[in-house]
Amino acid sequence: MNCDCCSENIAEGSAAVKCSSCLKPYHHSCLTQLGCDPQLAEMHNWVCPSCKPKKRNADSTPVRNSQASDPNVTLRKKEPSIDELMRHLNQTLANYVNTQMKAITDKLEGVNSSIEFMNVKFEEMKTEFSLNTKLVNELKKENEQLKTTVKDLGMRLTQMEQQARSTNVEIQCLPEHNNENLVSTVLNISKVISGDINESNIHHVTRIAKQSPANNRPKSIVVQFSSPRVRDNFLAASINFNKNKPSEEKLNTALLGIAVSAPTDVLSKLDVHHPPILCELSFTHFKNPRYCNNRTKLNYHRADYVAIGEALEQVDWPSEFDPCMTVDQMVDIFYNLLCMVLLEMVSMRPHMLTRIAA
Repeated sequence: MNCDCCSENIAEGSAAVKCSSCLKPYHHSCLTQLGCDPQLAEMHNWVCPSCKPKKRNADSTPVRNSQASDPNVTLRKKEPSIDELMRHLNQTLANYVNTQMKAITDKLEGVNSSIEFMNVKFEEMKTEFSLNTKLVNELKKENEQLKTTVKDLGMRLTQMEQQARSTNVEIQCLPEHNNENLVSTVLNISKVISGDINESNIHHVTRIAKQSPANNRPKSIVVQFSSPRVRDNFLAASINFNKNKPSEEKLNTALLGIAVSAPTDVLSKLDVHHPPILCELSFTHFKNPRYCNNRTKLNYHRADYVAIGEALEQVDWPSEFDPCMTVDQMVDIFYNLLCMVLLEMVSMRPHMLTRIAA
């Protein structure tokens, strides 16, 4: 047991006394500090100063606590025990840990919710990406098919244009007149050269625009016949007509009944400052562009006719033909340029035959 005054342990056999009211033990030596008589404390009904009733004066003046007013009395606060301190520490730590764990738990729940949301969105994006990849692959395949189709259609269109132009003949340097009838003009040319052409063999005839408006040459006439055979017969008749004839008797506007100041060859350049030069169309200097030399030939099966047409369109033909004085020179320049374009645009392969067309 501990003394209620000094809070020290009361050893067995040492002099001690208990309060008959609160049963708290005290050392005999501590009774003097409490202002009690040790001899009176041996009585069985001894009461400690804390349990002793307060005496009041006759008047209403309050009585001062003797213990507080006694300078010889030292009051000590009762210190908590180690168990109480440990319980208090455990309770404080438990409350702090619970508070922090609750906050961490709340944050982890938010993180878990965010991860679940991101997982759902990721799965949606993954599914959408898979669908888009499949769609892109299908579009690529369709694009390749469309490219092949467009290329095939382009080749077919080129072939159709070539076939459509295979019946055409261009007549140059024929003077223009108001209210002219081009069909009658073509029939008149056929009659002069004995071409045996009638109106049913002519599908269409028209004048085409000049590349340079400043050029004084008349617009060329393009005639579309009913078939390549009719076109070839017409050209052959014109060549045969001019063959072995003097210059004044070759095909010219005077023979066609067109009134001009001087006869003009319908296939030669019109020059008002010089008399017309009548010439015979000759192909003796032309080599077939399909066999430009004796070691190689052009592979037209793999030719890009669209690129060839674009290259020919870029040639400034009026400038090329401007220095020419004869049709033969024009033909030579034309076939030389054509051969250069073909050699550049068409692939070649070696062959064993040597072919040169006269």
